[in-house]
Amino acid sequence: MPSRLRRYDVPGHSHFWTVSCYRRLTFFWHDDMKRVVVDGLRRLQERYGLCIIAYVVMPEHLHLIVYPHAKGDDRPIPISHVWESFKKYIGYHGKACLRRLWRERGELWSPPLNAWARGGPEKRIIMETRGYDFNIDRETTLLEKIDYSHKNPITRGLVDRADDWRWSSYRYYELDDSSVLRMDWDGGWPIVW
Repeated sequence: MPSRLRRYDVPGHSHFWTVSCYRRLTFFWHDDMKRVVVDGLRRLQERYGLCIIAYVVMPEHLHLIVYPHAKGDDRPIPISHVWESFKKYIGYHGKACLRRLWRERGELWSPPLNAWARGGPEKRIIMETRGYDFNIDRETTLLEKIDYSHKNPITRGLVDRADDWRWSSYRYYELDDSSVLRMDWDGGWPIVW
């Protein structure tokens, strides 16, 4: 694996991220932790003004599709800045949430997470340092990645139907449900933001 991950900031491109939790631990199993992720996405919308196209939060990873441009600006926001800001938010607020859940319950929801909680601070990261970042420059690819993300909870056996998984943009697009997170994309191609 290369020592430095390359990210490409190309005007007009969207990015498809896959981000795994540290050692694939199920940090995002509890709904409170899923809310931390969604709040982190909302913060990206507010702080950078970028366009969130689709997402799904799974127990041990997440998928996110963003158009990293501020509204009306043709220049992309460096994806590394967006990525770093998001990870810091999840790290800080996720650990606070886990500490609160630990105090309330006396444990977390799995033995590996309990071991993580008892470990030294150097081991207490929530998300892997690297993630998968894929540039999207075609409408067919964008639609494939959205479909893949929305089907992920079904594929993993968490639900029978995509609209049963609350932590996904599927409900926004198919049921007009913005109760968890509002999406920014209007469905057009090329993306005009």
